[in-house]
Amino acid sequence: MYSEEWKQVIKTYEAYKESLSVFRNYDNNTTDLSKSLRASGQLDCYYALEVLKYMPYKVSIMLLEDLFYVLIYSNVSYSFYAKSIILGLINNEIVKTIADLANKYAQATTDNEDIKTIAQLLYECKNQNSLYKDTYILFSKKYFDTLSKEDFFEDQEYKELI
Repeated sequence: MYSEEWKQVIKTYEAYKESLSVFRNYDNNTTDLSKSLRASGQLDCYYALEVLKYMPYKVSIMLLEDLFYVLIYSNVSYSFYAKSIILGLINNEIVKTIADLANKYAQATTDNEDIKTIAQLLYECKNQNSLYKDTYILFSKKYFDTLSKEDFFEDQEYKELI
């Protein structure tokens, strides 16, 4: 026989699944998720990232810019979480969107660490899908000085970009 605590966990989990399925049915309304991802309250961002794991692909794509926002402006944990969600969305159809967002957020920042974060994302995109190779190379060349100062490149890659 299970303990009362475990029964409560199961009950709470079932309620969570049910409420999430209701939310998923309204997948065209991403306003709440977008606000939560950009909220100053860390808990709101966490919940939004958790929910995004279960949302349909088309909803997550609509929130790609918000995920970039979290990648750059959130704490390390949420940034990593956002990056893993972005990497889960990578396919041939969003190469230009990823490139545009990478450039937009790189131009908006003055922090070398943010440029490095974006470059790391593009590097992982490139490793996952070869269509991202040009995007990564162009970005790396554009921000070469910044990335060099941050010791981003390995020796071989450094020689290829020069």
